[in-house]
Amino acid sequence: MSEQKKDHQSPAFEWEQALIDDYRRYRWGNLMEPLCERLQLWKSGEISHEELDPFMEEINRQICEVRNLLGQRRDRLVNLIQWWDREWFLEWVRDYSPPAGVVLAEPSGPTAAS
Repeated sequence: MSEQKKDHQSPAFEWEQALIDDYRRYRWGNLMEPLCERLQLWKSGEISHEELDPFMEEINRQICEVRNLLGQRRDRLVNLIQWWDREWFLEWVRDYSPPAGVVLAEPSGPTAAS
């Protein structure tokens, strides 16, 4: 990503915003769907408080992780999204090609394709 501040109307800014919005939806959906399902099981009496507690602890840990990630400075967040969940990003970027001037994070090190 360019180090310059981006105009909110620029294609690069709009692409970054779409990336952030879609990733936010993806990550929160991955947390909230199972949470809602588990709470419905608890509400219907199919699972107990004791069975719900470890799940809630894990969800809380994951919520903290997502909040920490999404709370990063915009330029850092755009780069982190590209690496935090690389498979998701590579699938997303196939449908949302970056506009001119946007530099994607490239693989480096031993995992990079030669």
